[in-house]
Amino acid sequence: MYVMSIINDMRRRKAEGSSKKDGPYDEERTQMLKREGAASHTPQQAATAAAAVAGAPSLAAIQARCRPQLGWAVGVVFLLLPFLQAYVQPPEIFWKALLAASLLFLGYHVMTFKRWSDEFPYVLRFLVCFAAMIVELLWENVMVWIVSATDMRKYDDPPGLQDNAEIALNFLAGKHALLGWFINGKWANIMHFLGCVLCLAFSVAWEQHPYSGFGVMARFSLTICFSRILRTASFMCTVLPSPRPGCYRRRFPPPPDSWTGIIWVGIRELRGFGGCNDLIFSGHGAFWSLGPLMFQTYYPNKFSTSLLWIALVQTSIRDVIDKQHYSVDMLLAVVVTWAVWSWLRWVYPESQPLPQRPEGAAADKPNALVLTLVGVGLLTAAVAVFVAKS
Repeated sequence: MYVMSIINDMRRRKAEGSSKKDGPYDEERTQMLKREGAASHTPQQAATAAAAVAGAPSLAAIQARCRPQLGWAVGVVFLLLPFLQAYVQPPEIFWKALLAASLLFLGYHVMTFKRWSDEFPYVLRFLVCFAAMIVELLWENVMVWIVSATDMRKYDDPPGLQDNAEIALNFLAGKHALLGWFINGKWANIMHFLGCVLCLAFSVAWEQHPYSGFGVMARFSLTICFSRILRTASFMCTVLPSPRPGCYRRRFPPPPDSWTGIIWVGIRELRGFGGCNDLIFSGHGAFWSLGPLMFQTYYPNKFSTSLLWIALVQTSIRDVIDKQHYSVDMLLAVVVTWAVWSWLRWVYPESQPLPQRPEGAAADKPNALVLTLVGVGLLTAAVAVFVAKS
């Protein structure tokens, strides 16, 4: 009996040990099967599954809430209007009438907008980001003047740096007429990109996408702020010659003798045309980059996003050919702006669209703040134009 008891006890311990070994093995095998299953999914299926687990809407759900009219508006701004400017050349009264009609259209939709209660939570965020952008731009305005005035070679007319991309582009432009048109053609400009940015911001008034216009412009403003902080720090560290020799003599007066005088000139005069040194990366190139970045983030429409990226490439090339900037300036403008835009995702994540409004819900009544907020939005546009010229 004693021997049998020992044997049974050994069998029981062996069975317990086996079960303990099998437990971790089974768990590891289960995790491996899960990984294999996830790997078998397409990227779209994996993104949808991840969004479902995180509680965020999928890309397909966002696209379903986007309407096509905003994409058509981008086509009008970047295709029809440049065609009219280049080949039809309507009289000035046509453009004034078009602007007046656009403002009336916007005003009507703003006053009949149903979702002001959804926009108000983002107003303070926008105002803080907008104020930060204004402070940075004023500081940069002073720094642009200081780095130009203190350049030890400002009267020496040093030649511009060798730009291999410019050399290659000029070579390609002579090889084929179509390449020559793409490289040298006067297609889009700052006003076209600004028009698309405003279309995206204000199109929430007629429910073209499921995001807050103030939230979108908050991220826009803070991206300009931080990207230009990096830009200012860069051109203050290293002074590079302008692609156009003789810039300082043509555009700036002799600097005062004292530091206080130099700083005072920078404070009292606003300049939207940049300095007389290479500013490391293009300010208007950075602004242009925000157009396609904003659309691919908040309005995932292949036509409009692709058109904006193509326009960005063409205008960047033209800036190099016209010696407004070196090619590295344009490249860095896109890369730095894209990086800052991605870093600032927390300002207004694309995973947080506005909730869908119930069918038949009563419209929010506009109040005195409505016109003020729209005015602030239009002020953003005016500042953006000033910024993009530098």
